[in-house]
Amino acid sequence: MIGAAAIAVVVILVVMLRSGGEGAARRERDASPVSNQMARPASKPSTKPGSDQAGKQPGRPAPSISDQTFRQLDAILADAKTHYNEGVRRRREGDNRGARAAQAKAKIKLDEWEELIQQQLNWQEEADMEDWAQPAEYTILTRKYATFARLQKSVRMGGGK
Repeated sequence: MIGAAAIAVVVILVVMLRSGGEGAARRERDASPVSNQMARPASKPSTKPGSDQAGKQPGRPAPSISDQTFRQLDAILADAKTHYNEGVRRRREGDNRGARAAQAKAKIKLDEWEELIQQQLNWQEEADMEDWAQPAEYTILTRKYATFARLQKSVRMGGGK
């Protein structure tokens, strides 16, 4: 009886976790970075929704991250998602070779994303380790990196090399 109750609890937790992940993925897919980018007028200055992170005085200044860089990161990530989704669709259709090719294209885009922001990522890693104060744009970068890392893992597991 206790064993059955424990199994029921585990099943309920698994169902709850899965449904939360699908909803988050759906919201993320619906809020496409490309559509947000096109909706924003180019002449309007953007307000950054991030906030400075408190900490010690940095040992060296943070490399700046421009709005243009964030737009490039969003566009590259959108391309990578498109290739990843194509690979998933092809795998479902039974085209494994085509799926691997699409995943490889997604991997190339993700490498491009990481290369574009590598200097800032290195600084942020050092800032995290040394508990340095970080500018607001690094809070935004942290959120974008989390999305990037999830897609990178999915691509890698899908055969992207």
